[in-house]
Amino acid sequence: MIQRTKKDNISCAKMDKLNEEWLDHQINFYFRYKRKLLESMIEGTCINVGCGSHLIENALNIDEGLPELPYPDNSFDTVICSDVLEHIGRHHRKALAELMRIARKKVIITVPAYRSLYGNYDRLVGHRRRYHANDFPDYKTSYLFWFLVPVIYLRKVFNLKHKLLPKFIDDLFFVLSHLRLNFGTTVLAIKYKMP
Repeated sequence: MIQRTKKDNISCAKMDKLNEEWLDHQINFYFRYKRKLLESMIEGTCINVGCGSHLIENALNIDEGLPELPYPDNSFDTVICSDVLEHIGRHHRKALAELMRIARKKVIITVPAYRSLYGNYDRLVGHRRRYHANDFPDYKTSYLFWFLVPVIYLRKVFNLKHKLLPKFIDDLFFVLSHLRLNFGTTVLAIKYKMP
């Protein structure tokens, strides 16, 4: 069991009605898989920085502060920053340094992948950019959700609206999420802090 570092979340943004179903962690394969993966990587105390989706339940969730966080150096064993850096824009390097500063053991980051997939949906949700694994040279990187690359590309080309998937497709995508290839729609980056 993961120990919570604080009872209440601090100033997490409320999701608007449009995103509530998409961000429902119980029914959406994307969040079910990411939650399972990220929670399996947590060691000790954990902070989830930029928790708009409240993905990690057993962590201190904050939704403000980047690129300057109000915590001393080495405050948390695990620092998670999931789907946040793409909203920051040009300050992402400073934000990475700040995440590392408050980490005692490691930093785990997820961001949308491939600039070529940037489209209307990204603009709608406030993404300023997409990333490539090479954007994190000091991190161990991999890609998630390889099977969504053609889906997002078609959505971009044909300007398709985002819709919830039927349950059987969502369940299939959850299973496919466990297979990793050298490309995908999300970059997972992990950096361990040297003692």
